[in-house]
Amino acid sequence: MAGLMPMRDRFPGWYPKRPEEIAKLWDSAIFVPDANVLLHCLRHTTVVRDELLRIFEVLGDALWIPYQVGLEFQRNKLDVEFGALDAYDALIKDQEAIVEKARDRLRQVRAHPTIDVPKELSALDMFLADFRGRMETARAAHPSSEIDGVVERLTKLLGNRIGDKWRPDQLAALKKEGEDRYAKKIPPGYKDIKKDAGEFDKFGDLIIWKEMITKAKADKRPAIFISDDAKEDWWWIHRGRKMGPRPELIEEFRAEAGQDFHIYEFSQFLRFAAQRFPEIKANLEKVEESLLADEEARRRQVDAAAASDLDARLRSLEDERDQIISVLSGTPGVGTFVAGDRAAMRARLEELNREIKDATQPRGSDHPNSERSDTN
Repeated sequence: MAGLMPMRDRFPGWYPKRPEEIAKLWDSAIFVPDANVLLHCLRHTTVVRDELLRIFEVLGDALWIPYQVGLEFQRNKLDVEFGALDAYDALIKDQEAIVEKARDRLRQVRAHPTIDVPKELSALDMFLADFRGRMETARAAHPSSEIDGVVERLTKLLGNRIGDKWRPDQLAALKKEGEDRYAKKIPPGYKDIKKDAGEFDKFGDLIIWKEMITKAKADKRPAIFISDDAKEDWWWIHRGRKMGPRPELIEEFRAEAGQDFHIYEFSQFLRFAAQRFPEIKANLEKVEESLLADEEARRRQVDAAAASDLDARLRSLEDERDQIISVLSGTPGVGTFVAGDRAAMRARLEELNREIKDATQPRGSDHPNSERSDTN
């Protein structure tokens, strides 16, 4: 019957792509790395940097970035460069603090049958001197000129492969649309709703999305997005597993551009690229190891920041709870805290206790660590 359509075609985002579909996609797609993928070229060792640049070069005319990606790269490249330079002093300072704490603990040890305190103190001094020496050697070998060369290579490589800058009226319209989309949790970008560094910063992912749609429609080509963003507003995550792009994204891309859309994490993209481009296969393992180590370090930073934020929030909640308890119990000298209605205060106390309990409940990992990648 006319008008009938197979279920797979009606719900394209909910089915994994077949191998032949993936092959066709790679033959015709534009490849769009996000800013963090470009910044990897500045973070890693020489071997890894060279391989990453080689990957971008073999993509040739299929490589393209939205203006927003280029802008985010420019904004963040100096943070990456100076962050690497600052690491030497930061690590030395951290080790000095740890060693000083160990020294103090050793000095508190009274007469002991087996621990030679002076000898252990001397060992700590030797360790710290050796560590300082290694950091200074590393600092002297810092490849500042090589990194400058990488930036120049990227600049030339992407010279005429960048989208147009948005006009102020376009940004204003997108901001209005973005507020509505984020309120309804329409992907992508709604996980950035709390960003407040700049008027349009929280809409960066949405701008990139709109630029990709415009490019795909104009060139009549599908798009493959290469991203290190693991948030749920890009990925379809089921029970902690990444199943692929959000189905809504595939459907919106097809509706707006008439083209297909796919997304890869960078390490996943590398494995597929190595199958098609043998020239990048030799050092693939080193690249993946370096990327994995960087991702683990990023997660540790995120976890440490989250733990710090949680600790500050708990202190604030507990302080408010203690003040309410003091007022309800009639403790003198509470300060400027206004007693107010006792029933309301008891209700707030129950609410605070629930919030404190929820905040201290152990949770599973927020980082999906597996994905459906056998065919995608």
